[in-house]
Amino acid sequence: MAQDQDDLDRRLRRLEDIHEINNLMGMHEYLHAAGRNGEEFEKLFAKDAPGLTFEPEDWGVFEGAETVKCCYVDGAPPEMPGLMTEHAATTPVIEIAEDGLTAKGVWISPGHETFPMPGGPPIAHWSWGRYGIDFVKEGGAWKFWHFHIYTTFRTPYHQSWVESSIHRPPYFPEPGQLMEGMTPPSRPVSFNQPYRVDTAQEPAPVPPVPYRTFDETWSYTDPPT
Repeated sequence: MAQDQDDLDRRLRRLEDIHEINNLMGMHEYLHAAGRNGEEFEKLFAKDAPGLTFEPEDWGVFEGAETVKCCYVDGAPPEMPGLMTEHAATTPVIEIAEDGLTAKGVWISPGHETFPMPGGPPIAHWSWGRYGIDFVKEGGAWKFWHFHIYTTFRTPYHQSWVESSIHRPPYFPEPGQLMEGMTPPSRPVSFNQPYRVDTAQEPAPVPPVPYRTFDETWSYTDPPT
């Protein structure tokens, strides 16, 4: 009877963990859309667990709390009239480690962005991507630990991603170009593959599978094997 109760408790804890991680991702989307990256970083990112990493699309991998903050908070576009970014987190696949200390999850993220342009009106874009994230339990709460954003495509709202792949809009920054004054990444991009008409898409990020401890698995900010 005690064994049945222990099994029930583990299953209940797993469901609660999955619910908490989904809420964590939802809070990320709401705070990011509101331009409150500083608040998000302080509340949702791990500070004590070793190995905090953040990899935003084609910028590279930022390691350690101070470097991640420099990228995600200090490097965020300043709030200004006409700026709008909004992304959703759909199709979650989440696995909780058997030891209950870490978790892994992937999401597909459709979104739209509007950026002010010098000398003209803001320009609207479709912006789709994917998330591959490792989570760690810190102070009894789930936190972002290894956070990877993958580009699917970004294109002006009136132009298809096929056309943007063939004829890159001239005002798009060069791949990997950082915001002025930003600290360079700690290491190069582990993986990022925007849509191209001449390239077969890799299945990334790979959805997680059941695992016992993090020592048995890999990080979403490690280069793929």
